[in-house]
Amino acid sequence: MLDLDLLSGPSVTTREEPEWLDTGFTAGWIPAFRHRGNGQVHASHLEDGRLASAHILDTLPAEWVAERDARGRPGTLVPEVQAGYLRGDRFFTLAELLRYPADA
Repeated sequence: MLDLDLLSGPSVTTREEPEWLDTGFTAGWIPAFRHRGNGQVHASHLEDGRLASAHILDTLPAEWVAERDARGRPGTLVPEVQAGYLRGDRFFTLAELLRYPADA
């Protein structure tokens, strides 16, 4: 199940990333995580809710994190969580991407 709340973040007045990141990035491959046990998918996002251009562990649900470092940052995820990418509403594992045909 895709958590659509994570696909639209709050409006941000100052930007450190390029303008295209919020709108253009959503049309392609979005870094995401899926919990194999319940099928829940979380798009990778920053602390302020904007989509991230890389897999970010810090904003995953607490129950998806197996271990944290001394500062409280996630270090290990539970075995049921896998990294991948969203394209539209479909989640692709990293292994599936190796077999996915390239865009024309």
